[in-house]
Amino acid sequence: LLSSTGTVTVSQLSDEFGVTAETIRRDLDILEQENLLRRIHGGAVALQNRQEVPFDIRSETNVEEKRLIAQKAARFVEPGDTLFIDISSTAMFFAKEICKIPDITVITNSLIIALEFIDKKDVTLISTGGTLRPNSYSLVGPLANTAIKNYRADKFFCSCRGFSLDHGVSDSNELENEVKKTMLQQSSKLYLLMDHSKFGETGLAQFANAADIDVLFCDNRLAEEDLRAIKMAGVTVL
Repeated sequence: LLSSTGTVTVSQLSDEFGVTAETIRRDLDILEQENLLRRIHGGAVALQNRQEVPFDIRSETNVEEKRLIAQKAARFVEPGDTLFIDISSTAMFFAKEICKIPDITVITNSLIIALEFIDKKDVTLISTGGTLRPNSYSLVGPLANTAIKNYRADKFFCSCRGFSLDHGVSDSNELENEVKKTMLQQSSKLYLLMDHSKFGETGLAQFANAADIDVLFCDNRLAEEDLRAIKMAGVTVL
């Protein structure tokens, strides 16, 4: 099941095999120790899986790390800023941190992000429009990309499926990747929000190089050798 879908939940496996959720969790922990999969909150994903993990699962994975990253990144937002924000679960936590900053303009292709600002009178919210992808609550396609090209942003805040020094910053879906490319082209600065588990991983398609990153915001669990390698490549890490 995991090899065909790329991700499974404890409840799925419990129903499939007719055993308790506790048994499934214990078995998944053993398989992770044997380096056969990676445990996430509520389930597991295949190692080096380039398939897209649904937003609802991603939003419950590494929550404390994502909150820390969001808090760090929020310090770089100032009144008067125009921001592009992507559809990532980390960006959702970031949006919660900045929603009280006055006089900012937020341009996003995420329905989840838009909802965070919808009742904030001091924030100008612009939704790109486009074709809905229910798996990620995102708007993609030609309409979204054309809309983005009408704007210039001071800063682009986004996450990714993976980041490696050899293959840059990548994501799992080509349509969303194109949106991120367009946002990057229309931005003055790129701020990457990424927890430690994504370093060394690669997604289906690349949307940025290491040299494009102005600041990488990460949690405190990045291995020392990885941190040194990233800094040696000229990337500022906070």
